[in-house]
Amino acid sequence: MANQSKRKGRKTISQRAFYDEVPLAEEKKEQQLDVLFDTFMKSKELEGLRERTLKDHSTHFRYFVSFLNNAYPSVKLGIDITTEMVRDYIYYMTKEKMLWDDHTSSAYKHIEKKGLSPVTVNVRLRTLKCFFKFLFDENYIRINPTARIKLLKTKEDTIPSFSETQVQDLLKQPDQRSYAGFRDYVLMVTFIDTGIRCKEILGIEKKHFDEIQKTITIPAHLAKNGKERIVPLSQKTAKLIKILINESRAFEDPADNIFLSNFGEKLDASGVRERIKGYGDKSDISDVRVSPHTFRHTFAKFYILNGGDPFTLQRILGHSSMNMVRKYIQMNGEDIKSQHHQYSPIQHLMES
Repeated sequence: MANQSKRKGRKTISQRAFYDEVPLAEEKKEQQLDVLFDTFMKSKELEGLRERTLKDHSTHFRYFVSFLNNAYPSVKLGIDITTEMVRDYIYYMTKEKMLWDDHTSSAYKHIEKKGLSPVTVNVRLRTLKCFFKFLFDENYIRINPTARIKLLKTKEDTIPSFSETQVQDLLKQPDQRSYAGFRDYVLMVTFIDTGIRCKEILGIEKKHFDEIQKTITIPAHLAKNGKERIVPLSQKTAKLIKILINESRAFEDPADNIFLSNFGEKLDASGVRERIKGYGDKSDISDVRVSPHTFRHTFAKFYILNGGDPFTLQRILGHSSMNMVRKYIQMNGEDIKSQHHQYSPIQHLMES
């Protein structure tokens, strides 16, 4: 009764008023898009995002602003961006954008080609969605213009790898009588033995190599996922790396890296890609892209074909999900037939 007397005559509420929007402060309403992006980038730096990821955010934002300057020149403020503008940007990327017009040195080769691939469009969309979600969450804008934007559908990726014969042909190409040739040989052997990324292998130093345990430690700052991992080596690869390190002592003041240029300096990734592509040309390999990353796919495929388990492969490759591992294992018809013949239940039942 006491509780009832306290409530007697008080106003009750049965319906919500739906006060969803938090009013924006005037200074937030007037902030230009580039100023908001600077705020966003500072936040991401504090979160510890890798330099490559931060660079991607900046590059993709620049592409979006370039589109706005042409299609919506009067739009400057963050609150002015609408979902319709984002959809127009997607249409422009998929249907109208000239291929490579952001890279003048290559644009002339693709002067008649228009439209980016769905994969490329999605890469740019993801960073844009991340940016506007931040603005919405931090109450810089009332509505997130990318909230209802979905990524484009993409075809199932099929990334070919080298055959055993192609790997053998590639390894025959470097002239091992020279330092550069021997270094390239060891580099390709390490690629195929570990599936290590190009940036990782060029960044590792002598201290990361354990001759006794036959491992290479990939430090966090080199790993794509920002996590340190240990990559095992075969006895042959470990021996070759040790010989290469000994060879580098001939340099007057070599860098700490394992793989060095003829001047004892850290190798450049673009130069390595060009040299490996050159070995592919000498091997007459035309049906597969000859690159460090193809070695990574080849390692993953043969690791599984030779009986390795996918969970260990995931750890070696440094992937956070099995879905990423699956993308690296692309088997052709002959691979599948060989595996079926080896592991078919009926094959073993009939033999027993």
